[in-house]
Amino acid sequence: MLSTYKLYGFFVGLTVTIMITCDTLVYKVYDIYQLKITASGIIFSLCFLFSTLLTEVYGYKLAVRSVWIMVFCQTIYVLLLNITSVIQSENNVIAENYYALYHEFWRVMIGTWFSVPISYFFNGIVISKLKIVFSGQYFFIRYLIASMSTQAALLLTSYPISLSGKYNINELINIISTTWSYKVFMSICLLPLAVCLVDLVKKIEKTDYFDWNTSYNPLNVFTEKNERKP
Repeated sequence: MLSTYKLYGFFVGLTVTIMITCDTLVYKVYDIYQLKITASGIIFSLCFLFSTLLTEVYGYKLAVRSVWIMVFCQTIYVLLLNITSVIQSENNVIAENYYALYHEFWRVMIGTWFSVPISYFFNGIVISKLKIVFSGQYFFIRYLIASMSTQAALLLTSYPISLSGKYNINELINIISTTWSYKVFMSICLLPLAVCLVDLVKKIEKTDYFDWNTSYNPLNVFTEKNERKP
């Protein structure tokens, strides 16, 4: 089945790359007129775009497969970076800087285990269900609804865990609310690109999947077949 898709593997790899880049930049916060926003929040909207594309073009099951792959790759990345940062942490200045930045990086991994599955499974269900409700039309409405809800679910589950040791409660609330607003704004800006990209990929893949009678159990996505439906 997957061998018939030309671009599925490419988009999964691209999503994983963006996500681990977001992990790396999670501690970098910009202060803009007393509004705080993480660097990861700036580029995360691209990850949401590609995840939405996977659901829209390939269906819920293949989209959720990419989520499990992403979580697995993130876990390996965070563990390796965390472990290497604490080994010989005072060997030299560079080692000390790595330790200072990443010795608590395991928080990001814990946050990932909760936030990524919750938010992306939710995003897949919203996109999938609304596609059926709107008979595959009004993608821009489905995209915006999913963006606002998914971004909120992601931030509320990940940032309190990954940033709790770095910022106080007021700063954390500021970061979450500001980053959510920015991510929604960026989703709106990326909407024309999303529409064009989805239409292009559908033409290349010659498919437009609808999740009729699909089980939304995320644990079954590697065992149940995902039949193509034009």
